[in-house]
Amino acid sequence: MQKIPKLIFITLCLFISAHHSFAQTTAIRGKVTDTINQKNMQYAVISLLQKSDSSLYKFVRTDKNGDFSLTGLPEGLFTFIISYPSYADYVEDIELKPGADISLGNINLINKSALLEEIIIRQNNAMRIKGDTIEYAADSFKVRANASAEELLKAMPGIQVDKNGKIIAQGQEVQKVLVDGEEFFSDDPTVATRNIRADAVDKVQVFDKKSDQAAFTGIDDGEKTKTINLKLKGDKKNGYFGKLSAGGGLKDKFNNEAMVNFFKGKRKMAAFGTMSNTGETGLNWQDSRKYGASEDNFEYNEDDGFIYSFGGYDAFSFNGNGLPKAWTGGAHFSNKWNDDKQNFNTSYMYKKFSITGNEQIKTQYILPDTLYYINQRNSSFSQRYRNTLFGKYEIQLDSTSSLKFSFNGYTGRTNNDNTYYTEALNEDEGKVNASTRKISGSTDESSLNTKIIYRKKFKKTGRTITASTEQKYTDNNSKGYLDALNSYFEETGDIFRNDTINQQKYNHTRLFNFNGKITYTEPIIKDNYIVLNYGISHTSSSADRTTYDYENGKYDVVNPLLTNDYDFIITTNAGGIAYRIAKKKYNITFGSDLGSQDYTQKDILKGSTLHYTRLNLFPKANISYNFKPQTSLYFNYNGNTQQPTIQQIQPIPENEDPLNIFTGNPELKAAFNHRFNIYFNDYKVLKQRGIYANFNLNITDNAITTSNTIDKFGKRIYQSVNSEGAYNYNSYISYNMQVPSIKTWLYATINNSGSRMINFVNNEKNITHNTSTSGRLSGSFAKEEKMSIRLGTNVSYNTSISSINKAIKTKYWVHSYTTHLYFALPFKLEFTNDVDFNFRQKTSVFDQNRNNIIWNTSLGKQLFKETCSLDFSVNDILNQNIGFRRDIQSNFITESTYSNIRRFWMLSFTWNFSKNTAQAQK
Repeated sequence: MQKIPKLIFITLCLFISAHHSFAQTTAIRGKVTDTINQKNMQYAVISLLQKSDSSLYKFVRTDKNGDFSLTGLPEGLFTFIISYPSYADYVEDIELKPGADISLGNINLINKSALLEEIIIRQNNAMRIKGDTIEYAADSFKVRANASAEELLKAMPGIQVDKNGKIIAQGQEVQKVLVDGEEFFSDDPTVATRNIRADAVDKVQVFDKKSDQAAFTGIDDGEKTKTINLKLKGDKKNGYFGKLSAGGGLKDKFNNEAMVNFFKGKRKMAAFGTMSNTGETGLNWQDSRKYGASEDNFEYNEDDGFIYSFGGYDAFSFNGNGLPKAWTGGAHFSNKWNDDKQNFNTSYMYKKFSITGNEQIKTQYILPDTLYYINQRNSSFSQRYRNTLFGKYEIQLDSTSSLKFSFNGYTGRTNNDNTYYTEALNEDEGKVNASTRKISGSTDESSLNTKIIYRKKFKKTGRTITASTEQKYTDNNSKGYLDALNSYFEETGDIFRNDTINQQKYNHTRLFNFNGKITYTEPIIKDNYIVLNYGISHTSSSADRTTYDYENGKYDVVNPLLTNDYDFIITTNAGGIAYRIAKKKYNITFGSDLGSQDYTQKDILKGSTLHYTRLNLFPKANISYNFKPQTSLYFNYNGNTQQPTIQQIQPIPENEDPLNIFTGNPELKAAFNHRFNIYFNDYKVLKQRGIYANFNLNITDNAITTSNTIDKFGKRIYQSVNSEGAYNYNSYISYNMQVPSIKTWLYATINNSGSRMINFVNNEKNITHNTSTSGRLSGSFAKEEKMSIRLGTNVSYNTSISSINKAIKTKYWVHSYTTHLYFALPFKLEFTNDVDFNFRQKTSVFDQNRNNIIWNTSLGKQLFKETCSLDFSVNDILNQNIGFRRDIQSNFITESTYSNIRRFWMLSFTWNFSKNTAQAQK
């Protein structure tokens, strides 16, 4: 009888053990087909290897329908392989999690006979498809000795890099460049691509990075970021590499930089510094994101469900206007430990930037019954510095939950000194007014943003909860002076009146924004989910402006018309529901948020308060369909509000330009934007052919626009008002292909954009239609390590017409042609030659010749076993680098010419160095 309890006990233990094993296992399912014939492939071998030691864990074969199923799998990292005779292997790394079944859908295998016709075999497996990732073997692409990763990317098919470092991969702009899966010096791609050497890169991976939320939940939300990951070679992860470069020349030009990278396993440390006055400042397409801006605007975030602040123009962004000097420095540290469950990443940056410039601007203003012209000359000097600290810490609390903390803060100062001369002319070019003014001042600025995200997954696959809090704080405190003399003229040309302004101005603006949000996902049926969210937000902005008039040798008389203390407060409670269908081939999301927004406007000096509430619906819809790998169609719609800024509603005038005075409008209401986007891409890896198309449409209800009142002396007073009927759109279609027989790439793009803008001129509604159509054709030829040739042309046609005076039409063409030549010469010499031809059509108003030819050339020599190089370069050989810009707005068109970097020569020396543990141990 004693054996029975023992038997029962053993049975219960086995049952509990079996139940526990069952609860912790998962499965992988899918179907295998032929890429060319689209036939189901029977008896294909499906293998699962342990990632740690590449040992075989399990394998099965597909059935007669090509279906397979691997069940009873434990959690962990595995390599998934599909093999079939005469076909290329399919390889993908997979992470298995408890109870989370994986459906791979249709997997297409490529016949080796097809591969033999393509570049993949000819370049020794230079490219490989791993799941949704295109992977390039870096050593298969030949670049010059000591080349940067950016030059390596230029040599890879399907990737384009422009002169500013902007990267286009498979027709889409690359938003992130990672190094071994981690951000490198924040999220500026060029810091990594321009400072990591090509020979340190093992593989380049191009993929659409899922959002953090989608990666966590396993539910594809359609939000993806085109990303490049630079995987470093194993022997480059333990040691260091970097470069030192020094250059100088006439006229008084210098360009120096240093970069050093230390790696030991997953720990990375780096530092860099630059100083330059040649325009090589690193101030490129991503700097506004990296360094932040004065956050003085607000918009409803359709994804997060509450108001948030966003920045505008960043004074660190150099657009070619003026003569720049830049000093930058930074340090970076990152590490992972505890089996990658903890991750820390931080960067510090210092930037000092100054610009000296001169500019001439000519503007044609269109009025209902006439037109007039504004001519302006100005000289300026600005200097700005900033210290920025960025960091994030992530911890995997357990197999189902994680916590992430991130911060970004800066302190800095800006100094400005500007002098202007402005004159207004009537239609007969008679003088109406003239003004000479000087503006100087300084601004102290600081900002701190923090964010905490907690994520939790439950036992039921797809059931998750995410909670986040975020706060943003900015503080800008400025002091400045305005000194102006304004003259007004009679029709006879005599001065009718003079007035002078001599004032001291203080402006203190603050912004605090707090957001809290909870998102819950619940699976309904297979691949169908309900997403619920609730968020609360509080945004408080204030603007304290005081103006003192100059009297008796002091600035001590308060000007009440230009002084105010104003608060703008928005509190939002918003909840939403969305339905999501997440299949292998398609993803559909539709739903809406409902938000109650309480507004409070306080005029503290006047003691008045305006309070009102708005109830807004924020619909959204996203559809994506994957026809096959690298071929997909996306549609997106979002409805969101655009809140007025505190500067737009604060009811006092701004008189920094006394002949163009802006005054706030406290009755200004929020606008509502309807944003539509359609995107299609079709990229054939084997044939190296891509087709990309995109269309964006933005329709704005209650749009925030401008009302202008202009008197007979040309003095303009304007303010922001609401209007209906505004929209803008842009579209493009792009085609690229390779001609393998002659190793040539061809690119063709057609762009079209337009807008319908509304404003008011002397109480009359003005509707302006602007259009711009352009086409670009380019080609490139390269012979590995020997030569490369790139040719391109771009032609655009621009039009503008305003309803208040349809007789005045603006139409003009712009042509540009570019050539690039590179030759590797004997004795380790390298010759580079770039020529840009720019032709701008004259108009009846802008009748001067603005054509130019920009010719740059350089000759370099490799030294000391190609670890060093000596380069001699000449910039703008013909001295024709005209600073030029032409802008079309509502009822005016502007043309400006400005000082910029002209002809100079430079001699540069560069030393590339490296050492790694693997080499040292030999």
